[in-house]
Amino acid sequence: MRNNLPKSYSQYDQLTVCSNKILGGGHIMSIGDVLPLIIGAGDKPQIWLQAASDGQSKNYISIVENSVSKHPAIDIIELSGVITVKLQGKAILSVKSTSEKSAVVELMDFRLIGFNIYGDSSSLKVGGSTFTGNTMSGGGVLIGLG
Repeated sequence: MRNNLPKSYSQYDQLTVCSNKILGGGHIMSIGDVLPLIIGAGDKPQIWLQAASDGQSKNYISIVENSVSKHPAIDIIELSGVITVKLQGKAILSVKSTSEKSAVVELMDFRLIGFNIYGDSSSLKVGGSTFTGNTMSGGGVLIGLG
């Protein structure tokens, strides 16, 4: 997937993810070669999100493409520049555009879609680890699993 980004994807110069900064492009997470979450720049944050379909994070289904729901249980709410993705009424992702080239992930809770990854504006929790105030640059991946 890293070499197969969506055609309409345009990277942010700065993406803050639950207090951790990604500078100069890069991605939030990868599982092997799969990017289950991609957030790109646009008039509003552009979100692509996949869920683990088998409970073992080996097969994935697309549930959001270009900030549009692709699954009946997913709702996308846009309010005052904030895009919130909800699964059965519970927020699992909230992204706020702060400028044309920067955005902030204010909330992420992917436990309902098969990943033990969650956080808010103060920290990001991945499995048993907590990430707070880190900065990464150079187009890599903040969280690499598998």
